[in-house]
Amino acid sequence: MNLINKVVLITGGAKRVGKAMTHAFAARGCKLVVHYHTSHHEAEQTILELRAAGHDAIAVQADVTQEAEVERMVETAVARFGRIDVLVNNAAVFFRTPIDTLSVEEWEQMLDVNLTGTFLCAQKIGPRMREWGWGHIINIADIAGQRPWADYIPYSVSKACVLTLTQGLALELAPEVMVNAILPGPVLFQDDTPEPVRQREIEKTLVERAGTPEEVAALVVFVAESEYSTGGLFHVDGGRALA
Repeated sequence: MNLINKVVLITGGAKRVGKAMTHAFAARGCKLVVHYHTSHHEAEQTILELRAAGHDAIAVQADVTQEAEVERMVETAVARFGRIDVLVNNAAVFFRTPIDTLSVEEWEQMLDVNLTGTFLCAQKIGPRMREWGWGHIINIADIAGQRPWADYIPYSVSKACVLTLTQGLALELAPEVMVNAILPGPVLFQDDTPEPVRQREIEKTLVERAGTPEEVAALVVFVAESEYSTGGLFHVDGGRALA
């Protein structure tokens, strides 16, 4: 699949791994819709970088847990570019939640952003892709969805549900829309991740190192270019799934 001039919407596309994906798709000649929630400064900077390099891009703010805001984001993107060809559901929250201090509010936040946000974006965009005759949804899951992390139960559960959602969407939106999931391993740790946890996860990889945002982005673009993959779960985890 030639991605030149395809319209790509990336949730959480203004920083970290999302920003690497944004630049990777731009390098393929795509038009970009960079979603952000609270990272306004990062989004503006990303758009400036893209436009300076000659790419067509806009930033759109939305809370992906709110149906009306997701609908507004989609309408803004379609009004600007006419359609959305690729949706990358990347927006997520991730923080330590030891079971003895885990609150209901933290549990709900994790599920709302990581799962409900992914569902809402796919629900609002997937059927329209089907009407347009082609589309690709790529959900960013995590190896934790298959190999849960201690002290990160809500996060692991949310990503496990994203895997099931991916395959359900693939069944329901076929044949026009392909839906796949990417499962990164240890890539960018949060600042509050204890060093022993970081080392433990790195040691469980076969390549004995953490991955990079660019390595995740490269796989996302590869999957987006596929015309015969749907319902797939693609690992980019340094062999962590085999540990």
